[in-house]
Amino acid sequence: MVKKLLASALLALSGLAFADEGISIDQGWIRLLPAELPAGGYFVLDNHTDHTITLTGVTAEGFARAMLHRSVVTNGHGEMHHVASIEVPAGGQLRFAPGGYHIMLMAPHDPLKPGDRVAVTLKFADGSTRRAEFLVKGAAARGWSESQ
Repeated sequence: MVKKLLASALLALSGLAFADEGISIDQGWIRLLPAELPAGGYFVLDNHTDHTITLTGVTAEGFARAMLHRSVVTNGHGEMHHVASIEVPAGGQLRFAPGGYHIMLMAPHDPLKPGDRVAVTLKFADGSTRRAEFLVKGAAARGWSESQ
């Protein structure tokens, strides 16, 4: 019991990954934009199970709203669309990255700055949830491995 609690505490503090029941959330980060512009959340979702999982929603502590979105380019014109659900096949991976799937984070309750951490909870069609800590980065960030 003590080992499990210690492992959970270390994982929560690291903010790098979360794995439970065959689903892992890794490399979570948020691009903070200036003024009142929505922030974008990015991560890697791995499905290590033998069945398809369906992501149906998201919440983020400190934000009034969080939604699943996808950026697409059609005939040279970029658009963003709200996504109700996203399937990840058995053994598959879904990468949320700039220019593709992302979390749209709107109306922060308090000001954030690079280096802060935000708890994000993913919701799945089976009623389960998974939580991970996302690192806040500045507007110029393009990926997890970059400096803030």
